[in-house]
Amino acid sequence: MTRLQEYFTELIKAFNECHSNLLIDVTEEDIHKLRTTLKKIKTFNLILDSLLFREKNFPLELSILFDKIGQIRDIQIQQKLLERYDESYTNILADYYNKLLIELNIKNSYQEEIDFLEDKLNKVEEYHIDDQIFLNIKSYIDICYDDIKNIITDISPEILHKIRIKIKRIYYNVLMINDLKNKDILDNIQDSIGLWHDCDITIENIKNFDNNKEVIDILNIKKEILYKESVKFLEQLF
Repeated sequence: MTRLQEYFTELIKAFNECHSNLLIDVTEEDIHKLRTTLKKIKTFNLILDSLLFREKNFPLELSILFDKIGQIRDIQIQQKLLERYDESYTNILADYYNKLLIELNIKNSYQEEIDFLEDKLNKVEEYHIDDQIFLNIKSYIDICYDDIKNIITDISPEILHKIRIKIKRIYYNVLMINDLKNKDILDNIQDSIGLWHDCDITIENIKNFDNNKEVIDILNIKKEILYKESVKFLEQLF
């Protein structure tokens, strides 16, 4: 079994475990794990498509599941951010959360979609040498690092959004090739930029709902702290 096959096997094992659990009961932990696993699978799929010189082609049912789980996860995060503030808005979130759970409708099996991805993996391995694949992934990671290095000198909130996307691409590719050199720093960056982004989204939602100035001010203070923390972690990469 090649390293790429081993990684794919690990991803599908994690996906099937979360999927089975969610068919029985929807827990916050399994929602989070499934969301993270689907992000890794989507990154894996992008690598396969690039090696096969194809347009981005991800199974529709997995895309739908990713979007639904993402909506639920976003509400879970907002509920945590606002658990002591803005009761009227958190009540709305709770109602919306329950509505999304009812509409989740997870399929009993995603084997067809898994087979589709596995077929692509087999095609990749017909034409590419395993070691060369990992060299290509490392080259892609280096390009992403260079892109960040070129814009890190003047980090505005808009730039931080762009960096957040690039860090995600680095992070999931690093996991794929098991390159743990900067994993702890990348974990910290993922967490701090992720929370900064969550505050940003929550602020905009509150502005549209009841424009509660007190809560917005509290979140803006938290957002500023996370912004500075994110910049500090990013500087540790270089």
